[in-house]
Amino acid sequence: MNRFTEEVITQLRYYVYILVNPIDHTVFYIGKGTKNRVFAHELDYLKTDFSNDLVEKQKLNEIKTIHSNGMEVDKYILTFGLSEDEAFHVENAVINFCKLIDDQKLNVKKLTNIMSGHRSDGQKEALQTFGRVELLQDALSPKPVNINQLSPHKIMFVKIKPTKDRSDSSKDLKAEEMYNPESEALKKRTLGDWVMSLDKANSIEYILGVYPGSGMIVSAFKIIKDNPRYEVLHSTTKSGRKQKRYNFYQYAEPLTEIDGIQLFPDHIKLTNYQYVNSNGVPCNIQSERVYVGFD
Repeated sequence: MNRFTEEVITQLRYYVYILVNPIDHTVFYIGKGTKNRVFAHELDYLKTDFSNDLVEKQKLNEIKTIHSNGMEVDKYILTFGLSEDEAFHVENAVINFCKLIDDQKLNVKKLTNIMSGHRSDGQKEALQTFGRVELLQDALSPKPVNINQLSPHKIMFVKIKPTKDRSDSSKDLKAEEMYNPESEALKKRTLGDWVMSLDKANSIEYILGVYPGSGMIVSAFKIIKDNPRYEVLHSTTKSGRKQKRYNFYQYAEPLTEIDGIQLFPDHIKLTNYQYVNSNGVPCNIQSERVYVGFD
């Protein structure tokens, strides 16, 4: 494995990692980073000359020894979901701890506070005991569930991306908010304002937000009122045509499961419809919205 998938990267934010020599099981590097930083050292070794910097040279020599034995560096994530400042302090604390262990010849036995201390909300939702990058990738990746298990519900799926909104700054969505069900921006992005037929506006039961890069469900709401069930907004297109937009923000409540299928914190993707095919692979379609359960 040499990279995290896109949907996992958006959940990691800043993290602290360690590189381990699989030959003698020793930690030889501790670092912090975002995205695919944990994989960069090994990839840099494969395409660059050795550096004149002593620390860098020692690290690259370690990687060279590992590769010379036909092996790869073991990569572990210690903690994730951090701000850059938090990651800096954690990295510094772990380095100092390891130096203390080395200098004082200490032995670390099974810790009495084995519950891993305090975790961020994102870490708690992931139910992740930190370890190898492969395990983290698997834990944070969406699990496929066939859309047929939710029939005959009337559902509207909308694409959700971590971007700024061109007309309303309250809908600006940061990457770290993508998996926060309490995010106001995520709720606003999911529930309005949508151009659709009156019949669909009157019939929709659920509105689910989907991250198109992975097909993962990132938000889920149930329409809780029959009348009224939306706010009607009138607008005019650039060509001068009048249109109606429907906003469900005041008339919906968040949910974590539908018909016993847990949407959160399991991180699932519903398959076998226009956004995600039967194999769980996201489909590249332009439509911002997809309707399921309508004739």
